[in-house]
Amino acid sequence: MSRELRALEREPRTRTIGDLEVLRRLLPFVWPQDDRAFRLRLLATVATLATAALLNAVVPLLFARAVDALAEPGPAEAAFAILLAYVVGGWLAKLANEARWALYGPIEQRVRRRLGRAALAHLLDLPYPFHVERRTGQISRILESGLSAVRELLFDSVFLILPLLAEILFVGAILAARVEGPFAAILVLTLAAYAVVLIVGSEWLRAHQRRAVAEAAIAHGRAIDALLGYETVKLGSAERATLERYDRALGEVERLTVKALAFRTLTGVVLVSVLALGSGAILLLAADRLVAGAMSVGELVLLNVYLLQLTRPMDRLGQLYRSIKQALVDLGQLLELLALPAEQDRPGAYDLPEGPMAIRFEGVRFAYDPDRPVLDGLDLEVPGGRTVAIVGPSGAGKTTIVRLLYRFLEPQAGRITIDGHDLAGLRLESLRRKIAVVPQDVALLNDTLAANIAIADPTADRATVEAAARAAALGELLDALPDGLDTLVGERGIKLSGGERQRVAIARALLKRPRLVILDEATSALDSASEARVREGLAALCRGVTTLVIAHRLSTVVDADRICVLEGGRIVERGRHGELLARGGLYAALWRRQMEQHATRDAVPAER
Repeated sequence: MSRELRALEREPRTRTIGDLEVLRRLLPFVWPQDDRAFRLRLLATVATLATAALLNAVVPLLFARAVDALAEPGPAEAAFAILLAYVVGGWLAKLANEARWALYGPIEQRVRRRLGRAALAHLLDLPYPFHVERRTGQISRILESGLSAVRELLFDSVFLILPLLAEILFVGAILAARVEGPFAAILVLTLAAYAVVLIVGSEWLRAHQRRAVAEAAIAHGRAIDALLGYETVKLGSAERATLERYDRALGEVERLTVKALAFRTLTGVVLVSVLALGSGAILLLAADRLVAGAMSVGELVLLNVYLLQLTRPMDRLGQLYRSIKQALVDLGQLLELLALPAEQDRPGAYDLPEGPMAIRFEGVRFAYDPDRPVLDGLDLEVPGGRTVAIVGPSGAGKTTIVRLLYRFLEPQAGRITIDGHDLAGLRLESLRRKIAVVPQDVALLNDTLAANIAIADPTADRATVEAAARAAALGELLDALPDGLDTLVGERGIKLSGGERQRVAIARALLKRPRLVILDEATSALDSASEARVREGLAALCRGVTTLVIAHRLSTVVDADRICVLEGGRIVERGRHGELLARGGLYAALWRRQMEQHATRDAVPAER
């Protein structure tokens, strides 16, 4: 078992749910209370299935009666009439089977749509730590497999399981009514033995299938990670190592799957053996009765037809039962994700009222690891409408402050307020709608420029989106691109430069019209020319609104209204640029170090 699989199985926030629990949680999607037309269609489908199964059970009776009528002396008109009824009955049964497609198709598609929408909505609502700790590829595999499992579960149930069960029920009832006690006893024992082997064997198999499915999700996650990090893999010449890690994961999938298939084969062998023994005993007993004159040829034919009609569905049912178990495993993993607690507003949460957006951190403590506190009693004030910069060495907790403000994370002690309102008591949507973040690493969707900018306001028309893009200094790029705003940016925006991605983030923020702007190392990765262009957009964005600047390069914050120096999870210095330099403390030391680094780089002669 892989290390990741062991970690997954130890995951405290998820638990393995049983088959009945899976079906119970699926029920609202299959039987929606708010869609009467859907429920009526489902009932019509079940009624059609029952009609087809009843016809399939009755038709052999007509054939047996026709055989006996033809064997009797006298006119054959009655036999021909019975044969005609036999043909018509079979035709009607097949018509009912075909009618299932028209009734079933919309049911399957609607259930998949409802579940897919609910799954994505829930995944987007899961808290920030979940998405940090889980692999994107692993989650996508669980989502894909779960939706495929719903299709298989519904298809097998509507087209195969329900008809087979109904046919077995009708055939079994007819046999029990027409045959003598010994036949019925053998039949009941055969069916009981078959059911026991099927259930026990399938439960035995399920444990192995679940581990194989979990390991397959991990392997898929590795592949997706490699594709998303294509440049990283190539730049590090890590193709071979990446492939070896992926191959090891696939090897574990192979081992677990082969083991599960071996158990499946063993169960299948026992099942077909039970059916063969039961059918053989019944036919031998029937042949003995025929020789003794206690049974007619037609009755023997009927018994044989019904045995075939019973054993073939039972054999098929065994295979379907095991497939259903696999589908329930896949679906169970998806439903386990849906059971994870999502981000929720606290009881009594309210919208953030209009105000200057003055921010206060009061004794805030936070630690990703209990042994390493990141913020240790942080006190910070950002006056409304002013620009405050937070600087400090790497790992001081600057980005954690951003995550706490956006409520990706919650303080473990202390509180954060905006205009005197505790963030914990505000509705998340209301809070986040008023904040715009321009990060250092801008992640873009593999979509058009317009779609990436309009994320900030999906209701914005095209003219408004273009105006935001041009305000963010993207006008020259739009004019140079043949498709303009309709240009596809590639995976994570790979077709754009770092500066262009930064300007897309600024355009988003401008479109959002925020009351609080957070610049998280917004220009640290840019060259001087790109930084100058980005600063034009930033100036337009930050004009008249509260601005919090997270910076590593001190030269980018010299004009801030206030600079706060963060060290050891606390603010150790506050003031303007000149004041802090005159004080000769940590800020002054950081400034001298950066100036020395710049001087050293400038002194290095250029290569010829």
